[in-house]
Amino acid sequence: MKNVKCISFLLAIALMIGIIGCRNNATSPVEESIESSQDNALAEGEMTSVFSFFDAQSETTFQSGIKGDNATILVSPKKSELLPDCATASWDSVARILTIDFGSQNCVCKDGLTRRGKIIAQFSGKYKEVNSSVMISLDNYYVQDMKVTGSKKVTFLGVGKVNILVENAMVATPTGTISWNSNRTIEKTKGLTTPTIWDDEYVLTGSANGVNRKGVAFTVTIDTPLKKKVSCLAKDFVSGILTIQNDKGATLSINYDPLGTEACNKLASVTINGKTQTITLR
Repeated sequence: MKNVKCISFLLAIALMIGIIGCRNNATSPVEESIESSQDNALAEGEMTSVFSFFDAQSETTFQSGIKGDNATILVSPKKSELLPDCATASWDSVARILTIDFGSQNCVCKDGLTRRGKIIAQFSGKYKEVNSSVMISLDNYYVQDMKVTGSKKVTFLGVGKVNILVENAMVATPTGTISWNSNRTIEKTKGLTTPTIWDDEYVLTGSANGVNRKGVAFTVTIDTPLKKKVSCLAKDFVSGILTIQNDKGATLSINYDPLGTEACNKLASVTINGKTQTITLR
C-alpha cells in the first residue's frame, strides 16, 4: 500500500507564491514578510521534493521484494515513476541505505526543475512500521544550480501518516543563503486503498522557522490544515491558511481557498496589516 507517494506533485511548487501588486504600497517590514514567504516557499518546496523522491522510490524498492535482510548487498531496484531517466536508484540491504543519484550533471526532472547530486536514506526499524524512521541526507545536491543542504528525519506514525523533522536546511541562492527548519505532519486522507495516485489527497500541519536571504528571521504557522490534491498536478494547495511573521513585526496570512470551492486554480487571498486582496500564485 502506498502511504505517502508522489509528493513532488503535491508540495514542490506548493508555496512558490508571487504577491501581485503588494510591493508597491508595502512598508519595509511588509516587504520583508513577503520576501520571507517566498524564501520559505523555496526551502519547503525542495525539502518536500527530496522526501517525495525518497518515498516513491522506497515504496517501489520494497514492493519489488527487496528486503533489508536479503543476502544481496547492493542492487539496482526498479525506478519509481517519479524519477527521470537520468537518475538511478540503488539499495544496500546490509547497511539498509537507499541512494537516489541524479548524477554529476544537471538532470531534468518531471517537475521541470534540474537536479544533480544524491539523496541518501538510512532506514531504522521495519519499513513503515509505527515509530520506525528514516534519516535522509544530501550529498552535493543541487536544484536549479542552487546547493541544498540539511537533514530530514521521517517518522512513520500510522497508515498514511508521517512526521517530518527538517533541521539545518540551507539553500544557497544567487542573492543570498536561506536557512530553514520545520516540524510537519503529512497525512494521506484519500486514495489509501487504490492503485492509482491520481485520487490521492493529503493534508499538511505544523510549523517552520528560518532566516531569509537578507538575514531577516521569520516563523511560519499553519492555522488551518493545507490540502493538496494530486489530480491538480502542479497547482497549489486547494485549501488551508498559513501565517508568516518576520522579526520586524510584519504578519502576512495566506488563504488558499478564498472562494471556498477547493478548486484546482491558482487563486489565493493575502491579508497584510488587516487588508485582504485576491492574488494569483506563480
